[in-house]
Amino acid sequence: MSTERLDFAEKELGFAPLDSSKATAAELVREATGGEGFDLVFDATGNTQSVQSAFAHVAHGGTLVLVSVVKDDITFSDPEFHKREMTLIGSRNALKADFEHVAASIRNGDVPLNKLVTHRTTLAGTPRDLARWTHEKSGLIKAVIEVA
Repeated sequence: MSTERLDFAEKELGFAPLDSSKATAAELVREATGGEGFDLVFDATGNTQSVQSAFAHVAHGGTLVLVSVVKDDITFSDPEFHKREMTLIGSRNALKADFEHVAASIRNGDVPLNKLVTHRTTLAGTPRDLARWTHEKSGLIKAVIEVA
């Protein structure tokens, strides 16, 4: 939803953009996938509308992974869900092995932390900075709280 973050994902991380100013999300997904949908759709937005619309972007036999938690009820078409023989995975937790994999990926340089971490604060500065970053989002991708 953020043009700045979409530009960042394209320029810094190499993701191909789907420009919603040119067509609807459904049209863009059809165009990008030859009408098939994506084999894997991963939603970590925390946005109810995004989560609900994600079901329509999954290919036949594909998987939808919902990581974020929203406060609203999520609804979807049961006949469409079954027609696609879709797998739905919901998770907001990880296993020890998942954290070990992430830590190893960071150590190995597979995760471009220098591009992703755009803001830093101290433990003492957290109340002030988090409150400010809630409203001043320009340039903010990920923030780190330094405790040492």
